[in-house]
Amino acid sequence: MQLCKPFFLFIHLLLIFALPVAGQYDFIVSDAEGCTPMKVKFEFTSTATVDTITSFYWDFGNGQTSNLESPDSVTYNTAGNYTVGLIYNNRTDLLIGKPDFITVHRTVPANFTYYDSVTYNTYVFQHTEPLETGTTYDYLWDFEGVGTRTGSREIIVFPSTDTFQVTLTVSDNFGCTSTNSQLVLVMEAITIQNVFTPNGDNINDYFLVSSEGGFPLVLRIYTRAGTLVYENEGTVLTWDGKTASGQELNPGIYFYSLEALQGDPNKRFSRAGVLYMYK
Repeated sequence: MQLCKPFFLFIHLLLIFALPVAGQYDFIVSDAEGCTPMKVKFEFTSTATVDTITSFYWDFGNGQTSNLESPDSVTYNTAGNYTVGLIYNNRTDLLIGKPDFITVHRTVPANFTYYDSVTYNTYVFQHTEPLETGTTYDYLWDFEGVGTRTGSREIIVFPSTDTFQVTLTVSDNFGCTSTNSQLVLVMEAITIQNVFTPNGDNINDYFLVSSEGGFPLVLRIYTRAGTLVYENEGTVLTWDGKTASGQELNPGIYFYSLEALQGDPNKRFSRAGVLYMYK
């Protein structure tokens, strides 16, 4: 027998108010409470000596239905309380309804951001996901080369300039747990000079910037009128006061812009400023 859509709607309304039907038939679950994404196995049970079950219709309360006898892979992706019902033999009077039978708690993702402070090897880490009201949370950070910390926000001084793995685990009082890891590149603080003297005396002859080999940069030099006179890319950049074609420029005030081509999510190397060239 094919069930029509109006019948499905009728069944859904019944489930809201239904109580379990006493008798020889019931169903059990692998877990009645858990964390998103929660996977549940449902099992139809019977104490009847002779079964006369010919069809099944499950409504799991999350928009999913099934015609299997014992569905073994029902997923709840959203926190809440779910009413579950089962009709067998296409008879609404044989409805087994269990209001608020499945309880699902939200698993808060362990996503975090970080940014460097004024001191080059000091970084601030912050868990970024919104929390659930009435739920308590525990944090466990594992900072490679440093150790563990337990706050939602931590200020960490790394021991050197290097790449360190940072892992955050967030858990709550319902047993929901999430873990996330990121690699953090700790770089020296970039220092950019504002005066150079390209006069051939081997003292301060070049305007020099470097990413310490970390990732490529692009440097652009402009006149006061906004004309681009020099542009170059690389991990170490030097400008000798000439155009790209080798033409010497006059002493005076120039403007520079510097940015990383890649690998600099916190815009650490994005700079712009004034440069004075004397001879």
